[in-house]
Amino acid sequence: MKTTQPKKILVPTDFSKTSLLAIEHAAFITRLSKADLYLIHVVEVPDSGYIYKPLVTVDDINLMEAEGLKQLDIMAKQLSRKHSITVKTICKNGRPAYEIVETVKSKKIDLVIMGTHGAHGFDEFFVGSNAHKVVTICPCPVISVQEKAKKVGFTNIVLPIDNSLYSRAKVDLTIMLAKMFAARVHILGLLNKGEGTNPKEFKIKMDSVEKAVKKAGLPYIRKVVKGDNLAITAMRYSKKVRADLISILTNHESSLSGIFLNGFAKQIVNHSVIPVISMRPLEGIYDSVSLSGSNSI
Repeated sequence: MKTTQPKKILVPTDFSKTSLLAIEHAAFITRLSKADLYLIHVVEVPDSGYIYKPLVTVDDINLMEAEGLKQLDIMAKQLSRKHSITVKTICKNGRPAYEIVETVKSKKIDLVIMGTHGAHGFDEFFVGSNAHKVVTICPCPVISVQEKAKKVGFTNIVLPIDNSLYSRAKVDLTIMLAKMFAARVHILGLLNKGEGTNPKEFKIKMDSVEKAVKKAGLPYIRKVVKGDNLAITAMRYSKKVRADLISILTNHESSLSGIFLNGFAKQIVNHSVIPVISMRPLEGIYDSVSLSGSNSI
């Protein structure tokens, strides 16, 4: 995983209000990092085996792709003129999440920024969200943005740390973003109430993260909190300090099925009104101080 400023940023759009907000976030980051911005629209092709969906012909798909590309090109020209950035457009057909991830791989994208509507009730257990799928299987970091996240740029970044294994790349990437935006880092130690924790080992882990943030010359706050649900605890803390980004890890069970996030990541991605940057841990790169547990955050 790269820990330098992104050079290629991809934004999937279905032209909804939330996806347009994601584009504004992406344009700001693109200009700041002197990157290239890619806009992608995927025409979703219904599964012909699903009898309740009407049959879509090749001509229909071609017309939808042409219209999608036309709208993308209009947006690209407006963004290029407004932000003085290079904007490229891509229109495909197929299953959105998988076409997005395929584009990430083929174009060697460094960062994906996309809108999400969150999940409630039954949706919490139903893997139908394209944002959910992209976060789960994407090889590069993904910033997910909900409709209330209108402020662009990041000045307060929350970096949750718990008992479990976690990738050093999460810390390094968070530091890179904090330096890029001159942001404050909140090193948030999370402990489950009633769960046994070796205080000495946990302190070593927190000290290690603090040392890295301090070495980068960034302002930071170190805080340890306890809770019954660490995702809710992290979101409450983030809201309290007016954070504008939460940094989390997904995990490896997604690499087999492409549909599962660990419990912490799933709750944060689905429910945080604050933008979330999600990243997958690198194979074999974990903190040398590891305690029990498998839900990396």
